[in-house]
Amino acid sequence: MNGNRKRFRNAGILLAAVCVVIGIAVVKQDGKELPEEISVSVAEEREQAGEGRAVEDSTGDTVTDALDTESPESEKQCGGYRYKILADDTVEVIAYEGSETTLFIPAYMEDRAVTVIGPEAFKGNKTAERIYLPQGALKIGEEAFAGCSALRDIYITETVESIGKRAMADCPLIEEIVFPEAVSRIEAMTCQGDTGLQQITIQPAVSEIADDAFTGCDALRLVYGESEFAQSYAQENDFVYVDMERVREEGNLVW
Repeated sequence: MNGNRKRFRNAGILLAAVCVVIGIAVVKQDGKELPEEISVSVAEEREQAGEGRAVEDSTGDTVTDALDTESPESEKQCGGYRYKILADDTVEVIAYEGSETTLFIPAYMEDRAVTVIGPEAFKGNKTAERIYLPQGALKIGEEAFAGCSALRDIYITETVESIGKRAMADCPLIEEIVFPEAVSRIEAMTCQGDTGLQQITIQPAVSEIADDAFTGCDALRLVYGESEFAQSYAQENDFVYVDMERVREEGNLVW
């Protein structure tokens, strides 16, 4: 009888010890003192649930690290335009794949303002003859309209603040370009190779023009402006300067 009681008592102690161990594991699931096997299992379960991933810290312990839930905005399509959403919740047009001859670039996509015409967005287009930029556009990327062989007119809205290098290079049919008021510098090779370009308008805000901005523009003769800088630029490059202020006052062209 006493032997049976002793065996039952030992079994009860063993069972209690097992329950204590299991209880510790459950209570400490979110703590730092989990046994290695349990910690790895919990970390894997959290990773599968999207809570974190199992990594090893500097002490060699397995811990969970927050998953990177942010991913770059993928390219999207709207008609012939490909675009992406920028960090400031505006839109950059990154390519045009249509064949229209007259393009009115949308001012909004997905109810977001189009602010950037990306680098090479229209490069090499062979069908567009007239392109109208949207109100609210702020930047034209490098080579955005380079090599548009059919392009005759490009209307740059006054909101544009910067125009990248070679933005309108190698467009042989363009005859006139009016740079917007917010642009302060005309970059290198902006209109390089525009053999049909005859006149440009330089706004008062422009204070710098790269030496090779109009390289190869053999037909360029007229510079419209209303600033000392524009007048000096015209004189230094043997262009005819037309004073826009006098044009407005006198109502005719002043040669």
